[in-house]
Amino acid sequence: MTKVSIIIPLHNSEEFIEETINSCLNQTHKDIEIIVVENGSTDASFTRVSNYNDPRLFLHTIPVANACKARNYGYKKASGALISFLDADDVLDPYKIQLQVKALSQLPVGWIVSCAWAKFDLSIEDSKIESQPVWEIENPVDWCVQSWMGQGMMIPSCWLIPKAVIERSGLWNVNLSLHDDGEFICRVLLASKGNTFVKGTQVYYRQVKNSLSRNNKSYKAAKSALEVYKSYQQTISNKADTFMVKQALAVNYRTFIYHYHPNYKPLLLEAESYIKALEISKTPLVGGANFKILSKVIGFSGALKFRALGKTVLGVFKFNV
Repeated sequence: MTKVSIIIPLHNSEEFIEETINSCLNQTHKDIEIIVVENGSTDASFTRVSNYNDPRLFLHTIPVANACKARNYGYKKASGALISFLDADDVLDPYKIQLQVKALSQLPVGWIVSCAWAKFDLSIEDSKIESQPVWEIENPVDWCVQSWMGQGMMIPSCWLIPKAVIERSGLWNVNLSLHDDGEFICRVLLASKGNTFVKGTQVYYRQVKNSLSRNNKSYKAAKSALEVYKSYQQTISNKADTFMVKQALAVNYRTFIYHYHPNYKPLLLEAESYIKALEISKTPLVGGANFKILSKVIGFSGALKFRALGKTVLGVFKFNV
């Protein structure tokens, strides 16, 4: 039986961590180890985990509150041939690991596998899977391109990754504070031979109100987001340099500008310079429905200025963001 290492970064999740761990212990695939890495918690998270008495569960602690550092620490402690990264408030379906291990055993060396995910608030019984087009794309380049073009995404816990693929892709970037998961998975995908979507199982993604999200518009978040988009370009350019790839990269940079305008002008100008360097004649529209309509009429730059005016002066114009 193939051993699977489930790595959980733990930071101030005392309310949820037991449900998360229990979903791992209840996996039908029994050859697992659960590596929990507490990092900088100020609540009773560490105590909650230390109360468990199961030889498959290993608890570590690091002093810095950094999920990427915690994941990397856990990875270095892992002894499994297959790796699953799981957030401390998410939940695994009991058959998730078993079905994915079986699928990998039937694939060529170097492939990775994924599965569906569903959002929930209080109970997984209330969750609903909303299928996304990108999920079942097997080609890594196509997967990334279509995801960046708005065809869906996959949370990290959906994937089961051979350790050898991570050795090629590299570990989590500890300097990122936003979209670090997308940056890591992009490198993993492009270091793999392909992706297979495993049906019949899922991961449950808990929607936490105070979690870091796209609504974070601090300078630190903006800097991280731009670094992620630059990493996307560097990573995928080593695999393909087609028109579709360039369009998708331009969408990333334009989305960055749309999200952070009019703040952090040096970062906005940097993003614009990357778009120009791609040398494509037309970039797909980004933003909400109203913003896209306005962009068609007065252009992207004009729509940005109009939106900023509406927010700062008139206070009456609303756009889907």
